[in-house]
Amino acid sequence: MHRKLLTSKEAAQYLGISLSFLRKMMMNRIIPMYKPNGKLCYFDPVDLDAYLTSVRISSQDEIRERANEYLCKSGNHV
Repeated sequence: MHRKLLTSKEAAQYLGISLSFLRKMMMNRIIPMYKPNGKLCYFDPVDLDAYLTSVRISSQDEIRERANEYLCKSGNHV
């Protein structure tokens, strides 16, 4: 199985951000990249997906469910 790496331009499009913002992320080492020849940067879509899903915001239902589970474990019931 051959995995295609993306160029900087393709990675920015994949993430839905501007190329300049991607470059800032690269400079700050926020996103992993490959630099095989020391010049051009390439990105693995798996790494980009991991970045996109790295900060998940829970729904109100999920928060309520966790709170109820916590209260049930501690002996208090809602």
